[in-house]
Amino acid sequence: MPDADASWTSVITGPNDLVTSYQAVRDGFLREAQAKQQKATPYVERGLQLWEALQTVGQIESLFALTQLRNDLIAAAGFSEKAQQRLSPDELERAVQEVFATIAAQAGPNFREEIFARYMLTKGDALGGQMRNWVGAEAAQHFTSELLAALQPHEVEVKQATSGKVQQVSWPGRLLLFDTKPKFIDKNIDVILLNNSSKEALVKALLEHPVAYLACGELKGGIDPAGADEHWKTAKSALDRIRSSRPFAGKSPYLFFVGAAIETAMAHEIYRQLEDGTLSHAANLTRPEQVASLARWLVNL
Repeated sequence: MPDADASWTSVITGPNDLVTSYQAVRDGFLREAQAKQQKATPYVERGLQLWEALQTVGQIESLFALTQLRNDLIAAAGFSEKAQQRLSPDELERAVQEVFATIAAQAGPNFREEIFARYMLTKGDALGGQMRNWVGAEAAQHFTSELLAALQPHEVEVKQATSGKVQQVSWPGRLLLFDTKPKFIDKNIDVILLNNSSKEALVKALLEHPVAYLACGELKGGIDPAGADEHWKTAKSALDRIRSSRPFAGKSPYLFFVGAAIETAMAHEIYRQLEDGTLSHAANLTRPEQVASLARWLVNL
């Protein structure tokens, strides 16, 4: 493994350089609000369809005749898609009927409003999950854009999921993976850079060779300052886990952190880790020059 240069010093001269600005937070919230508005539209439209169907029902027991709205009624009963997967069809049917019986007893003639409100609450939770995925995908896309710029004029291949989320980036001798769980660590790692000079055909096989690991990083795209400290704690635990992993035999790959929301206290801690070598690189996702520096560093490993 090559020696790490202190390339971060050219863009990070002190902790304050890592702190997310007010302008970046405001712009981030605006982008998230616009994305949420777009993603919420199908839920609202489907909710209105359910509301119209509810007006045709005289009593709550007749709801089960609306077979075309079965999934919506299950959601109104409070069962998410993940929860549905844990129950057999019969168990789910009985559970939904029990919930609706409770609603009928409590809401009486206002059961339509109650069911509609409960449906929107369940779908609101689903929207929250969709937005968390969007934040992660946006962070990976931003990171990838800077990486591709640093890779010019190398021949590069980018693999994406059907959702558009970047899964891996490869260039001669190197393979970078997003959101991957090696078996020997058994926990997800946000970013892994592997030495693929042997041209290993199977990514899963390459992942289980600790000697192939060049760098690992945590990438946190959430812009909310209220969640910044929790993101850093999660990332730090993940990086510590990699560092102490027995298969690396005390010689872990280079470690880095990238975050959109970095507050003053955590900025000081990140900077200390850069100075003592605990972290080999770091970047604030809202500062293009820092992400570009990190990308160039990864390309040169």
